[in-house]
Amino acid sequence: MDIIWEIFLIFQVNLIVCTSAQPNPPKIHEGWWAYKEVVQGSFVPVPSFWGLVNSAWNLCSVGKRQSPVNIETSHMIFDPFLTPLRLNTGGRKVNHVLCDVCMATVSVR
Repeated sequence: MDIIWEIFLIFQVNLIVCTSAQPNPPKIHEGWWAYKEVVQGSFVPVPSFWGLVNSAWNLCSVGKRQSPVNIETSHMIFDPFLTPLRLNTGGRKVNHVLCDVCMATVSVR
């Protein structure tokens, strides 16, 4: 279960970095990504669930925050020369697919 959280958080950070790199993102992209309770029969942890996991993330469960990860987008720097994201699973076999409709798909096998 830990690897799922790691992948999910890495995906969130990657999505925020990609979308924050544009100074004025076009309005057409709004609504392309959304939380869903079920994806192909699997539970997807939505922000309200995170407040139940850890009391420090309570604001997530009442709709005041979307993520327990506090990313200061004003401090982010866009680097077009970053290498592709690589996940180290520590030798564990994983088979998960995270997808963001029309924008990105992360497949870990």
